[in-house]
Amino acid sequence: MTNQRPTIELRAVESSAVRESIDRAKQAERDGRWLDACQIYESLVRDPDANSDTRVAALRWLGRAYLEQGNRAAALDVLEAAVASADILGSPHAVAQALNVLGIAYQVGGDLDHAATMYEAARGKAELAGDGARIAMIDQNLGTVAMIRGDLRGALEAFRLSHLGYQTLGMRNHEAQVLNNIALAYMELGELADAETAYNHAALAFEEEGDHARQLDLEVNKVQLYIAGKRYDEALTQCEKLLGVTGSDTAPWRGEVFRHLGVIARERGDYPAATDHLLKAEQHAIESGDLLLRADVSEQLAELYWGQKRHRDMLQNLNEAHLLYSQLKAQHRVAQVEKRNGALEARFLEMAQQWGDSIEGKDRYTQGHCERVAFFACVLADSAGFNARSLFWFRIGALLHDIGKIIVPTEVLNKPGKLTDEEWMIMKRHPEAGLELVADIDFPGDIRAIIRNHHERWDGKGYPDGLEGEAIPFAARILCVADVYDALTTTRSYRPGLTHARAAEIMRSSTGQFDPDLLETFLEWAETADIPGRPTPQRLAIFASAAPD
Repeated sequence: MTNQRPTIELRAVESSAVRESIDRAKQAERDGRWLDACQIYESLVRDPDANSDTRVAALRWLGRAYLEQGNRAAALDVLEAAVASADILGSPHAVAQALNVLGIAYQVGGDLDHAATMYEAARGKAELAGDGARIAMIDQNLGTVAMIRGDLRGALEAFRLSHLGYQTLGMRNHEAQVLNNIALAYMELGELADAETAYNHAALAFEEEGDHARQLDLEVNKVQLYIAGKRYDEALTQCEKLLGVTGSDTAPWRGEVFRHLGVIARERGDYPAATDHLLKAEQHAIESGDLLLRADVSEQLAELYWGQKRHRDMLQNLNEAHLLYSQLKAQHRVAQVEKRNGALEARFLEMAQQWGDSIEGKDRYTQGHCERVAFFACVLADSAGFNARSLFWFRIGALLHDIGKIIVPTEVLNKPGKLTDEEWMIMKRHPEAGLELVADIDFPGDIRAIIRNHHERWDGKGYPDGLEGEAIPFAARILCVADVYDALTTTRSYRPGLTHARAAEIMRSSTGQFDPDLLETFLEWAETADIPGRPTPQRLAIFASAAPD
């Protein structure tokens, strides 16, 4: 989406030396020499020969130059000074300009609350100054904030107001820019025909204005439209055309093009090409510091690995995407990130269930074990006060608690008699083996502790670490209770399932195995459950669909 960063026409005539300095700074900006531009603007702010309008404008231009260099903290300081100076000057016009760029600085940092506040204040000053062009620009920026927050109808309303303003003033190029944003909003709403119409109008306007840079930005966005409509041939042709443009090696949209190519290849089943393109997009995102692109590429890689049943790679990328989106959420990209997180977490749950099923497929006596244990454990965790987000990740850990059994031979898992010492040693290694499988995945919450420590005992005689009492992670203590209860109440290779009453008797008599408070809380619940010792599918669904706040 496009934000508007207008310059001003100075109210007073400047000396030729000052005007020359301004021209040199503007040329430096056009050349991408932001450091040179900053030095000129700094000298203008201190120049006694420059009039007050110019010094205020130079502060604003300096803030924008800092922002372009990625120095957001310096940009905020300078732009706040620009607002204060413009206010002292008594110019609503200059205040509106400075507030607008200050809003952009907050938006770039992901602080949408402050950005919206600055834009609204800027709009008020622009109305006071009767500045229709500024109002249209600020409406466009308000639309981008609504868009990022996921308020698509609100974004469309703001963009339409902006479009009307530009149209009334005959500002054709700016009109085209906001049409591009309108198309993006329609895209998000799934209204592809309206999106294509807006893109076509914008393309015509950019062509008339000779704005080739924005034409290229528009072409990148249109690829997404073609992909959404499954028009893969057109999408591929467009990407190849973009990569063939002179100077595309350093274009800011290059990473987006590779991401699009990766998605096209994946949807066509060309997994090697999809991997290659997406990894190129990831590298570009890292080099440019684009967190949103990195998160999106990680999500696309996760989908790619899902299609190939590469669960571990899928999980690693899914988790990276989640962490990046969470980081963006912490910067107030609220609704957009929540929407993506909801989809990601649903995929996490699906992945954990599928991986658990693949493990249980080796053991004919433990079908559904991970699901049941996850349900029992979540009941206990819920009673212990886990919040929705913690409960979600706890459930993921519970579903994965036995992944280490992949290393245990099928004949050992299904052996009807007592295990030999050697077989028992293999079986006892499964918690550590499980942790090794996810060693390089930065899980949130207590997932690692659940996988590694669910066979520890309250008396310290468990494995693999021999932890005792409260030294055992709380989540692992919960899992231990649920795991043993399910093992006792379901048919295993060496005995039939027990009744709830008999299972409770055995667990209470197993002195030193369980956290006593957790054990009693769980057994009291299980005794009065609708189907003692067995969750119904409806009850399972309670936790299966429990997305975090």
